[in-house]
Amino acid sequence: MNFKEFIKNITSLSVPKELAFTEEEFRQRIANVRTVMAERSLDMMIVTFAPDLSYLSGYHSFGTGWYSCMVLPIEGEPVLHMHQLEIGPTILNSWVKDVRGVRWSFSEGIGADLADIVKELGYETKRIGLETKRPGLSIETNEGLRRALPDATFIEASDVVAQPRRYKSAAEIEYMRQSGRITTKAFSTLLEKIRPDMTDNQVAAILTNTMLEEGSEYFSVQPIVSAGPTSGIGHTTFRRVPINSGETMMLEFGAAYRRYTSALYHTVAIGKPSGDIVNRANIVNDTLDALFEAAKPGRSFHDIAKEIGDGMNTITRAPGSQRVYAYAIGLGMPPTWSEDIYYIREGVELELKPGMTFHSPVGVREAATPGVGFSETWVSTDTGCEILTKHDRSLTVI
Repeated sequence: MNFKEFIKNITSLSVPKELAFTEEEFRQRIANVRTVMAERSLDMMIVTFAPDLSYLSGYHSFGTGWYSCMVLPIEGEPVLHMHQLEIGPTILNSWVKDVRGVRWSFSEGIGADLADIVKELGYETKRIGLETKRPGLSIETNEGLRRALPDATFIEASDVVAQPRRYKSAAEIEYMRQSGRITTKAFSTLLEKIRPDMTDNQVAAILTNTMLEEGSEYFSVQPIVSAGPTSGIGHTTFRRVPINSGETMMLEFGAAYRRYTSALYHTVAIGKPSGDIVNRANIVNDTLDALFEAAKPGRSFHDIAKEIGDGMNTITRAPGSQRVYAYAIGLGMPPTWSEDIYYIREGVELELKPGMTFHSPVGVREAATPGVGFSETWVSTDTGCEILTKHDRSLTVI
């Protein structure tokens, strides 16, 4: 039995599916993407960004570093071309029936193998969209595909799948509500157990264990706990640091429910906080309140950012034109829950519409200074916004 026969036998097995959505919803997403493809005069999309692939097929895995791809023609059925280790998650979680495999040990030649599928479907001289600005498409695969298809026209199309992903369905929003429930439960449990003699690892363990016990899947981002000198430095996390009086501890975490995350960002002060920390906390939360009040459908992201930034000007040196007040969140896999498809900041003229979902981590983090920040995850509605992680955003003092 050769490798192709081996994969065909595996994918033909009768395995009970664990689809996050109905096949009808997935097919509607395919139709929406094809509408964008037609607007761009694209005959085919090569989808290699794992969250986009999950959005269209249902496939998901913690092994996002392995090759995965959907070949989506403008007409007909899609084809999944997957690393051998990802075949199992594919047949378990995806509705797509045509699944092809790439050997685990086959580190070169993926582009040529992918090109064979394109030729089989008759698109070797067509306009093909590639996600060149997204993780997932390696240089080797990109170059190999182009060498094997010299008569094709390749178009940068990283935002094609992102366009329909901007607006969440009712089912997607419900998954985010479930994530928000688990996330806020972890926060309330931590407040019951946290004490000054803990380490940042012990704090992370409480958050992790509670979210798992309450039903979270593997996280898109592990709980972030930055204590002591690193609290003012973004993207630092637990490393056995004790919680000491006079410092702050930054928490950022979110449960995953059907791969959808509602995240929460919060500051804990150890001992009586300084006046500067209290002032920063108040201004950050005032800014968030202003954001939620300003977030009305029909407004541009630029106008919202300009309206709410005055308070932050007094506590941070970051230029207002560069500050992000919210980013898209929802469907995610490691290493991030950020969807990277829209941001509320100055210069972005995108219109706020119902169904858009955001995480709004607002704060001040500067080296050698105690960090302060807070957030909520929220969804834009017909009249304003619904907070999905609603909790007491007051500065926590222990």
